[in-house]
Parts: sequence; structure tokens; C-alpha cells
Amino acid sequence: MSDNKKVNELLGEVSKKYGISKEQLESAAQSGNIENLLKNTNPNQSKQIESVLSDPEKAKKLLQSPQAQALMKLLGGE
Repeated sequence: MSDNKKVNELLGEVSKKYGISKEQLESAAQSGNIENLLKNTNPNQSKQIESVLSDPEKAKKLLQSPQAQALMKLLGGE
């Protein structure tokens, strides 16, 4: 499976789970601005996301996942 296909599947899953469009997710990832996305989620989802992003160990684990690596590769243009 190509990296682009993996990223699209990942974006689709996140989009469905949190009710955020793929375009909004991609834009937030590219800009580094997730505050606007968090406004669109329910408070529990926002807390979960903020928890991962504020905990270096959780963030490291997330960033090392194959899906995150593929997303970073795609957004980084490598």
C-alpha cells in the first residue's frame, strides 16, 4: 500500500471519528494550528487530543506509528 493511500485512509478514519473533514485535518497538519479543529470536537475528544499533544511520551509514541510517519512524509513532501 502506498504512503498516500495510507495517509488518505488515516485521514478518513480520523475524519469519521471526530466529525472533521479531511481537508480541515490536512490544513491543520500543514499549518500546525489545531485550535480550530478542537472547536469542532466534543469536549471529551478535545481533552483526549490535548492530552496526547501535551504529554511528550504519548506524543512520541503517536509520532512513531506507521500512520503518523506516512502522514509526516506526505506533508513534508519527502
